[in-house]
Amino acid sequence: MANKNTTLIISDVTAMYPKINQTYKFDSSAGERGRTVPCAATDDGSEYSMTLMLTKAQAVSLYSSMKEHYTTTKNDKWDAFSKAADVFKLDDNGMFMIETKLKGKFGTDLTEPPKQFDANNKQMPSDFLLTSGSVVNVLVGLVTYEPVRGCGVSLRLRQVQVIELAEMKQRSAFEVIDGGFNSDAGGFATELMAPAPSAADDFDMGSPAPKAAAAPKVVAAPKAVPAPAPVEPAKELNAIEIGLDELEFDEVG
Repeated sequence: MANKNTTLIISDVTAMYPKINQTYKFDSSAGERGRTVPCAATDDGSEYSMTLMLTKAQAVSLYSSMKEHYTTTKNDKWDAFSKAADVFKLDDNGMFMIETKLKGKFGTDLTEPPKQFDANNKQMPSDFLLTSGSVVNVLVGLVTYEPVRGCGVSLRLRQVQVIELAEMKQRSAFEVIDGGFNSDAGGFATELMAPAPSAADDFDMGSPAPKAAAAPKVVAAPKAVPAPAPVEPAKELNAIEIGLDELEFDEVG
């Protein structure tokens, strides 16, 4: 029987939505629909997490490793390993998505945060902020569990090596306002108003006549721009009109 805590390096994949600089948890009271927020590692539900984006070839290789590990470590009474549709999600660009996590604690014992290294294997601070879209190598632990919920093998995040760091994108906290100001449509004032006279300007023996105020510059109101079309969320693998037979996942291993 194989080791139940086998480790695996997943190479040259794209990190999406990394939250590994500290622990986070989902807060249902945050915002209208709830969102993931920073938290203490001692909080219930705390975890480190990151979604990995893989090509089909990478996904097939990972699926094979997970299936082999599950098959050689599971209880004989457990069901067979899950189908690919229950392991991966497929995005609109044909990339395969899978999540790796590590709980902030097990019972009362805190876990060791995932370590982060640069391409030269220099360890970075634990609070280094990895950006979404970065290319990474990831060390995970393969942990078998009974697949009552989930596929039967979890990917516990251990280490990350950053190969290419993506530029951080700033996200607005606001909703889109239809018909409001649009910076792409022009309409900025390009001339500055003349400064108000200073006391030195009036330092004279006589009282100068007041200067005529310049007529205010009229700035054309920006044209209303239609709101962008809504982006459809990533489709589940089993909602895409391609059968699992085409994926050939379950013929591997």
